Amino acid sequence: MSYWLILFIYILSVYGLSNMMVFGTGPFKIFEKIRTWSLYISEHFSSLFSCMMCLPANVGWIISLIDWFLLSQITLTPFNLLLYGTNLWYIALIGDCCFTSGIVWILHNVELFFENIGGGNISQDDTNNDTIELHD
Repeated sequence: MSYWLILFIYILSVYGLSNMMVFGTGPFKIFEKIRTWSLYISEHFSSLFSCMMCLPANVGWIISLIDWFLLSQITLTPFNLLLYGTNLWYIALIGDCCFTSGIVWILHNVELFFENIGGGNISQDDTNNDTIELHD
C-alpha cells in the first residue's frame, strides 16, 4: 500500500476519533460519560477531552506506541513509516504526538473557518483561541 494512502487514512482516522471524543456523544453516550467522569477527577484532566489540540497529541503517542510494539509488522503512523527498521521508537513516539496534534488542529481550524463563512453554529467557547475571526 502506498505511504501517502496510509498517511491520508491515518489523518482522517485520528481527526474523526478526536472529533468524536471532544464533540460527540457516541454510542450509549460513552464519550459524554467520559467527559463527565473526567470532570470529577480534575478540571485539568477534563480539559483534555475538550481541546482539539490536547486530545490528538495523546491519541498520537498512544497509537504510535501500539503500532511500534504490538503491530510491529504493520506501519500505521507517520513516524513509524519513516523510522521503520530502526530502534528509534522514542523519536517516533514524540514525532507522532506532535504530528497528530498539529494536523488535527489545522483541520479543526479549517472546519471552523468554513463554518464561520457559512454562518454555522460553532460549538466552542468564544474564549477559546482556536476560533478564527473574520472581518469585513
